[in-house]
Amino acid sequence: MRDLTSRLRDIVRRDHGGSEAAPAIRELTYVPDVGGLAVDAAEAAAKLGGTLVGTAHGACIVIDRVWDASHSHGRRAVGACAPSADAPLALFDSRAGNAAAWSNRVVFFDLETTGLSGGAGTLPFLAGCGWFEDGAFRVRQFFLPAPSGERTMLEALAAVFEETSLLVTFNGRTFDVPLMETRWAFHRSPAATDEVPHFDMLPTARRLWSRRELRDTPDRASCTLSSLERAVVGFHRVGDVPGFEVPLRYFHFLRTGDTGAIEGVLEHNRHDLLSLAVVMSHALWMAQEGPDACREPSEQMALGRLYERAGLIARAIDAFERAAQGMDREVRPHALARLATMLGREDRHDEACVAWQGVIEQSRHQRGPMSALARRATEALAIHHEHRARDLATARTYAETLRVHADARTRQEAAHRLGRLDRKLSSKKDPGRGLDL
Repeated sequence: MRDLTSRLRDIVRRDHGGSEAAPAIRELTYVPDVGGLAVDAAEAAAKLGGTLVGTAHGACIVIDRVWDASHSHGRRAVGACAPSADAPLALFDSRAGNAAAWSNRVVFFDLETTGLSGGAGTLPFLAGCGWFEDGAFRVRQFFLPAPSGERTMLEALAAVFEETSLLVTFNGRTFDVPLMETRWAFHRSPAATDEVPHFDMLPTARRLWSRRELRDTPDRASCTLSSLERAVVGFHRVGDVPGFEVPLRYFHFLRTGDTGAIEGVLEHNRHDLLSLAVVMSHALWMAQEGPDACREPSEQMALGRLYERAGLIARAIDAFERAAQGMDREVRPHALARLATMLGREDRHDEACVAWQGVIEQSRHQRGPMSALARRATEALAIHHEHRARDLATARTYAETLRVHADARTRQEAAHRLGRLDRKLSSKKDPGRGLDL
């Protein structure tokens, strides 16, 4: 069964695609009753440094902020982070297409909402859009002084997305964009994001940094944007509003009109957008420059996987070699295993053999039973020495190791391999006996 969002979007498309003679559509949207709220929209706009945009459907506040090209966000200057036409975005998402097309107007997008669960009851009260403009970075925020202005905000966002060649989010594929599509459908309007290519940075961040030790962060294994901006970009927020406080602050604003509660939310949203742009720029720069641009073996390992998936074999091998040479004992055996596999595919079997031996050497420092990776390396070496090097005695040594450390699934296979090698060795000693394979 299709989800509610898909069904609503189909209704909207059918309604807007009818003939000219089609009867007028009865308005089915619901505008919340804002009576009793303590908000003066014009006064709030003035205090927040924005402009009040009003239509027959309500009002929203538009707030612009600009960071010039020389501004530093952590270790990177804003002007150096603008996406270029030769940036290898297709390494991260093949759906990105031709960079020359998507790099025209990249818009970074982030929402602040009344809840994190999604659904029809969740209201996006702040929508932030950021883009590079003459080297500077502009953030344009659309804020609702009352829920009744949502349709005005949606219309203003649609105007921004009309000029957008690529939409960039962080977890937007599962939250921000589906939520906005639901809101457009709720107002019986076509979703302005339908025809805009979308790149979600979160999956790429997980591939590059999920196993990274995020230094000086309380959530060391986290791939949240706030963790990445500290560990990857070197930006540390001061006095930031925690995410769980955001809805509470908005409800407080609606009850009291206190714009002081909202200023921190606006700043939080701006930093999210700027950090998203800088983290994406850093990831693209790493992919373009190669393993020399990486600060840690785990990044080199992740980069190698991206190159491998894209079919860039030489670059993948180089990245895995660099990761294997690093000092990270956790990464090294995995890098050696990927390196050995790729060298084997390239018929560089002697080099692959050396890499597999490196995996076994690394496993000797580990306590407990032989790891699955070490068993895989032992099996690969047994195959190599039996079928390529024709060194049956060495192949039998690896086969015996496999038998000793085999699990229930591979014990029979290991015994069969060992028996075959014993028959080959016996036949070699007694040529007249024949070779039973």
